[in-house]
Amino acid sequence: MSDLKTSNQRTMEENRKAARIRTLQGATIKIDKNSTFTCHIKTRSDHGFGLKLGNTAGIPDEFCLIDEKNNVSYNVVVVWRKRSMLGVEIVD
Repeated sequence: MSDLKTSNQRTMEENRKAARIRTLQGATIKIDKNSTFTCHIKTRSDHGFGLKLGNTAGIPDEFCLIDEKNNVSYNVVVVWRKRSMLGVEIVD
């Protein structure tokens, strides 16, 4: 069977640091102690997350992401942004 992936899909995969795992779980974006946004983790990898939220307006380029299922917090930086999606990378 031939490889049905497009050239663009292969290029995106080659640029990723780690394979993504699809998921759908609750999370919270914490900007400061008074500002939070609810979101969902759609994909995850060892290096970051794909987040789904109503709108990305007002979300800064760096924030704390709280994984509600595993009760873990991550400092993250936005690496790409769409109207209702964010791609974030974990920072130390």
